[in-house]
Amino acid sequence: MNKMKKGDLADFRRNHKSSHKGEVVISMGTCGIAAGGDSIYKLFESEMKEKGLDNIQLKKTGCLGMCFCEPNLVVKLDGMPDILYGNVDEKTAILIMNEHLTKKRIVNFNTIFMPTDDIGKKIFRD
Repeated sequence: MNKMKKGDLADFRRNHKSSHKGEVVISMGTCGIAAGGDSIYKLFESEMKEKGLDNIQLKKTGCLGMCFCEPNLVVKLDGMPDILYGNVDEKTAILIMNEHLTKKRIVNFNTIFMPTDDIGKKIFRD
């Protein structure tokens, strides 16, 4: 395999666009698993399949450095800022799927990172 040159990665990304419209990244470091992240992942896996959310990729990641609010996850959807949710239990996971993933409405509680107000006014007002 040849070494990549400056700009090759950008070219690769431009030419290999994913068909996914977003992703859910669940923290599965030691602290995340200990707090129940593995069961939250399994719940997302089954519910997203059942709801036909196959255009959203489900991923695992290591520690996000937010151990105080495990289990946590990041939702990345096209046209929206990335949102970090913390202390996600089964009820919150279902709410995130029903509101954020399907209706593009941010769930205000359990939100650790929220976009600034000026961005929010442009994107999230009905």
